Amino acid sequence: MFSQEFEVIISSIEEIEENLKNDPDKNEREKLINNLLKLRNVMDECVKYWLFFEEKVNELQQKFNFSLPDDLPEGFLQEIEHNEKDRDPITSQGNVTEKHSFLKLESEQGIDSFRKGLGFWDLAMLEEAIKEFEKVVKVEPNFLFGHFCLGLSYSQKGAYNKALNKLRLVKALSCDPHLNAFVYNAMGNIYAGERKYEEALNEFVLSVEEDPYFYIGYFNMGAIYFNLRRYKESIEAFEKVKDATPQDWEVCYCLGRAYTMEREFHKGMQNFKTALSLNPTESKILFEMGVLYELLGDKRNASQCFSSIMNQVN
Repeated sequence: MFSQEFEVIISSIEEIEENLKNDPDKNEREKLINNLLKLRNVMDECVKYWLFFEEKVNELQQKFNFSLPDDLPEGFLQEIEHNEKDRDPITSQGNVTEKHSFLKLESEQGIDSFRKGLGFWDLAMLEEAIKEFEKVVKVEPNFLFGHFCLGLSYSQKGAYNKALNKLRLVKALSCDPHLNAFVYNAMGNIYAGERKYEEALNEFVLSVEEDPYFYIGYFNMGAIYFNLRRYKESIEAFEKVKDATPQDWEVCYCLGRAYTMEREFHKGMQNFKTALSLNPTESKILFEMGVLYELLGDKRNASQCFSSIMNQVN
C-alpha cells in the first residue's frame, strides 16, 4: 500500500549519503542534513501511527477474545539484511568503516537516564524507572536496549499493551539473536501472565530458536508444557536446563513434579531428593515428596516429610 512512498524515502536517504561522500561545502552539507532531518520526522510519524495501530489491535484482541500471531512476514528480516549488504557503509574521518549500532548510547543525557532507570529498576521502583527509560528513548530513539528495558518495565507494572508495543518494535528492528531471545521470552511471560499459554509457548520456542543456549527459554517452555498437561515435552525442556545448570534446585523440583505426573515415580523422587539436597529449607519440596511417598504407600517417609514441614512452620 505504501511501498512506493517508502521507496522514495529510501532512495532519498541513499542520495543524501552519496552527496555526503562527495565532501560538500558547508552550506550544501547543512542542506543535506536538514533534508535528512525532514525524512526522519516523516519516519517518526510512521512509527507513531504504527504504535497506535498495535495498541488498537491489542485492544480488539482483548475485547473480542482472539489472538493474532506475532510472526513477522516471511522473508522480512532476510530482506532487511539483503538491503543492508547492498549498501556501502558510510565511512568516518580516517576512512575507518563504522556500522551504526542500535545497542550504543551516544549522549550524556541518555547515559545518565539509563543508569538511573536501571537503579530504580533494581529497587523495584517501576514508576521512576519507566520515567527514566522514557527519557532515554526520547533522546536516543535508536537505542533498542532502552526500548527493551522500557518494555520490561511496562510489563512488570502490568501495562501489557504498552509493553508489547515496545517489545514488538525491538523485535522488528533487532538483528541480535541474544537480544531477540530476551524479547521473545519477555513477550512469552506477558502471555503466560494472562494465561494465554499457547501464545506464550510460541514465544518461548522462538526464544530458543534465536539462541539455542538461552536456558531461561527452555525453563519457561517446560513450565508452559506442564500447565498444558504435556508432561513428556515438559520433561524434555527441563532436562535441557538441568544439563546446563545441575545445581539449580528449582529445575530438579519441576522435573520431579513432571515425572510424577507421568507416573515415573522413581525418577520423580530422585529429582525431589536432589532438589532437597540443594535447598534443604524449601518446604514445597518436602510436601511434594510426602505426597509421592503416600502414592507409593510409604507412610513412614511421608509422615517424616510432613513433620519436617510442621517443624519449619513452628
